[in-house]
Parts: sequence; C-alpha cells; structure tokens
Amino acid sequence: MTSDRLVPQLEREATLSARVEQELERLIIESRLGAGDRLPSERELASQFGVSRTVVREAVRALAAKQLVDVNVGRGTVVRAPSAKSAAGSMKLLLLMQADGAGVQKVSEIRHVIENEIAALAAARRTEEDLRRLDQILADMRAHVDAPEVYIKSDVEFHAVLAEATQNELFVIVLDSLVEIMIEVRLLTLRVPGIASLALHYHERILEAVRSGDSDSARAIMDEHMDQATAKLLESVDADPA
Repeated sequence: MTSDRLVPQLEREATLSARVEQELERLIIESRLGAGDRLPSERELASQFGVSRTVVREAVRALAAKQLVDVNVGRGTVVRAPSAKSAAGSMKLLLLMQADGAGVQKVSEIRHVIENEIAALAAARRTEEDLRRLDQILADMRAHVDAPEVYIKSDVEFHAVLAEATQNELFVIVLDSLVEIMIEVRLLTLRVPGIASLALHYHERILEAVRSGDSDSARAIMDEHMDQATAKLLESVDADPA
C-alpha cells in the first residue's frame, strides 16, 4: 500500500482523535483499506491528517478496541478481517451491561421479532443436513426434559441451528449476542411447572413446519412460542419470592 494521502487534513478540534478514528473506520468499511492491509505509519498518518502522533495513537487504540485492526509492535498496524464472533461479542457486552428488568424486556422484544423471521426463512432455505441436526437436538431435549441445565443447552442450540438454516449469517450473529441473557431467562422460566414439556411441543411443531417448507406456519408457530415464553417469564417473575 502506498503512502499517498488518504484524506484531507482535518480541522483542529477537541474531538480530533474521534474524527481520525471515524475517518479510518470509514476507509475500512468502504474497503479502501482491506483485510491484511498495513496502515501507514503513525508519522505518516499524523502528517496526512494534520494532527499530532498522540492523536493518531489514540484513534488507532480505539480501532483496536473495536477489533478492526491489530497493533503489532515492530510490524505496524494491520486491518483485521471481519469477524462474526467479534460482532456478536460487542452486542453481547452491550446487553450484559444493561441486563436488568428493562434489558431483559428489550431482549425479549428483539428476539420475538427475529425468531419469527428465522423460522420462516429456515422453512424456505433449510438443507437436509439442517433437518438432521434439528432432529438430533429435539431428541436430546426429549431425553433431558427433566434436567434443566442440559435441556436449556439443547434449547439454545435448536434456535442457533434454525438461524444457520436461514443461510444468513447475520441472524446467527444477532442470536448469538442474546445467548447469555436468554440462558438466565430460560432458567428463571423453567421454574414454572410443565414449561419444558410445553416448549418442547412448540419446537416439534416448528420443526415439522420447517421440514414441510411451510414458511407461514413456521412463522405463526414461532410467534405463539415467543408469546408463550414471554407470558411464562412474567409468571415466573411474579412467583419469585425475591
């Protein structure tokens, strides 16, 4: 990569480092700086932006915190390849920081919306391998309906594989960011007698709709399931002596 000027000089303001960060981020998003490219040196960037090396250093640190670049002593700063895991991790951190009652309600709302469309798209796009995996997960859920911790793990996996069956990795990323909070929610909900068996029944119906390629039915059944899950969550919270 050449050291040609990437951007015009920026006016001096108190937020210079943030502006440099935003400009470099824009270049990465627009693929003018691609995965594996080495950023110009600190001195070169300072000259191009018309700022101090300290400002550039702060901007690069912010990009590294977002996992957009890797800073290697002696080797320079390199643009990272996009990572689904890092994207999910950032969303997960945001949600965990507000994991109070309001945060759980927000998670329930967004999950309700995306899970319905995941079910519909999975019905339209699933492969035979997706169906085989979903069948195996349901078998595990039936075998552990009275073992909450094992059952929850299979429950989470069922929804994750359903997201993969959409053939759209963005659904997988969003759903993965909700996992930790939803495990806590599921543990709370399972205090309600008979809830595991009821949830299993919904999963079986959803899988049959997905297997038959019926997107409308898959969406409708998932919608019922999400309504039921929210209602049982509220019931379990009301019953909590704490």
